[in-house]
Amino acid sequence: MSAIFGIINKSGKQVEESDITAIKEAISHRSTDGKGVCTLASSVFGHCRLYINPQQKFENQPYTSNGLTITADARLDNRKELSKWIDLDKQCLSEISDDRLILMAYRKWGRACVNYLDGEYAFVIWDQQNQQLFAATDPIGFRSFYYYDSPDVFIFCSEIKGIVAAKHTPNYFEKESLIDYFYRKGTSDKTYNKEVFALCGGNTLLLKDWRIDIHKYWTLKSTGKYRFKKDEEWYDCTRDILYRAVEKRLNSDVPTGVTLSGGLDSTSIACILSELLMNKNKPLYAFSSVLPVGYKGIEKDERHYIEIVGKHCPNIIQTYVEAPDVGPLTDIEEAFDIEETFPNCFFYMDKAILQAASEKNIRNLFNGFGGDYWISNKGNSVIYMLLKQGRYKLVCSLIRQFSQRERTSFFHEFRIRCFSHTKAYQQLRSVVKNIHKDIDWQKKTFLQDDFVKKYSERLNAVNEEQNVSDRMKLLIDSGQIGRKIDRLYNRNGNFASDSASVLFDKDLMEFLYDIPERLLIENGMPRNLLRSSMQQIIPQAIFNRTDKLPYSPGFPGRIRSEKLLFEKIATSPDSFICKQFINHEEIMDHFDEIKSFSGFGQSNKIVDGRISEAGIFCYLINMLYRRDYIINTIGH
Repeated sequence: MSAIFGIINKSGKQVEESDITAIKEAISHRSTDGKGVCTLASSVFGHCRLYINPQQKFENQPYTSNGLTITADARLDNRKELSKWIDLDKQCLSEISDDRLILMAYRKWGRACVNYLDGEYAFVIWDQQNQQLFAATDPIGFRSFYYYDSPDVFIFCSEIKGIVAAKHTPNYFEKESLIDYFYRKGTSDKTYNKEVFALCGGNTLLLKDWRIDIHKYWTLKSTGKYRFKKDEEWYDCTRDILYRAVEKRLNSDVPTGVTLSGGLDSTSIACILSELLMNKNKPLYAFSSVLPVGYKGIEKDERHYIEIVGKHCPNIIQTYVEAPDVGPLTDIEEAFDIEETFPNCFFYMDKAILQAASEKNIRNLFNGFGGDYWISNKGNSVIYMLLKQGRYKLVCSLIRQFSQRERTSFFHEFRIRCFSHTKAYQQLRSVVKNIHKDIDWQKKTFLQDDFVKKYSERLNAVNEEQNVSDRMKLLIDSGQIGRKIDRLYNRNGNFASDSASVLFDKDLMEFLYDIPERLLIENGMPRNLLRSSMQQIIPQAIFNRTDKLPYSPGFPGRIRSEKLLFEKIATSPDSFICKQFINHEEIMDHFDEIKSFSGFGQSNKIVDGRISEAGIFCYLINMLYRRDYIINTIGH
């Protein structure tokens, strides 16, 4: 994992050395294994190197050849196929880096080269003679790419902070970032800085005649490759693709880690990694968030399940991360600088895990992020969607499976699996909540009403009911999934580690798009697809597991311990800024509703998370104001 940056002066003047220095210093943490800068007449290109993959030992970036300059953050997975297509012999291939392969592909196919690349990448190719820049991100968006464009200069970088350090215009706060943070309904290419944009996954950017043209070159669709008659064949293929997804991201010559919760997703990745590394007599380092030994509260952690996985995988070296005496507002400014957005409520635990991994010199940290989106989706709406499609026989069969497994009546399962998804049920539920004056914390935030009204059309819009595949297509094609993944990638970059998000592998996404969605809940089991696919690989106790404990155990107590910090936010000299957006008095009115709980807790009672989000935002919007960000009032 590396980082790239560049500045193009549209006036033709030489780029100021101070701007080059500023951008290099802003992302110096990404230069673990060296950096390089290429200065041309009116442009500069840079590369920060972190060694993860074997082919990187041949890198010397930026690289210039016959008027073309490339800087790339890339891992190509189809090097052999590419070498055949561009007539490169095997000996040359073994000694050539991925950036040069990309440049060769560009020479052969031009901008269409992205249709021949497979892997994770963000790269820029500068044509000096034609004064033309071409940039691209991989289909999913694993590697980040940000850019700033003005009449005078074009700047790009793997991190927003690099651009902010080099641009000379004022910084404007993008208010729409609140909608993304609180409702997950933002615009994917926007950032918290109104002038800095993200090039989302599956897109190319062409800067020609100083004008930008962005083109979507890849969308998720059926490949037609997967047509099986038996369920077991679907499970076998799922497992095979998962193994390949892990293998392509694994270099056993560098220390490898995994974030392990003992849940289905992370255990599946850990067991595959353990097997592959054990074949090479290598250890796997696991990092898990837990409560302190001897903890007296009612909360529980997942040590029991983690230990089961450890016994199942003898080459795991386990590190338990307790992160005592920290909470959502701990070192929150540093968190923002690392995340380059308003951090999630559990960032303190993410940071503690990354620090622990850094102490073990982990260069490649795998995660089980996002399985519940698709491969281990609970399938809550599958039966209802099948009912709408008129597949009554299949609906009855699936409901009967749940009834038998859960030992409940057919009509009980019908109510849960079908009726609860109807508009009539949702309306009835709203009426009951209003009668009991219950707050729907899935929708409730502490944003000021007059701010929320500006986005009411977007927030109140109800997407047409979709099956899981169509919903995921929308999330992936829009760039929403890629933006989540590339934040993990850049976060890890601050700790000299790659982020391997296996469960969003492109081949896996294309495969899942073709699966019969009943497989998500076949056998009367939520998350059945991954369970059944990995049944012979993971411990039986994990296969049977139906509970899931919080990612950061003891979270409510951590928030309660920071109550004074929440109160101080409202009395700080800059508090008038956050009060434009947040009703702070309402936060404190609900603060005492934060309760500790044992087990998973109720998903509709997330007041602790909502309060934490509001407090994080208040603190950080005040910080941006102190950093001279221009924050327009709500009425403007």
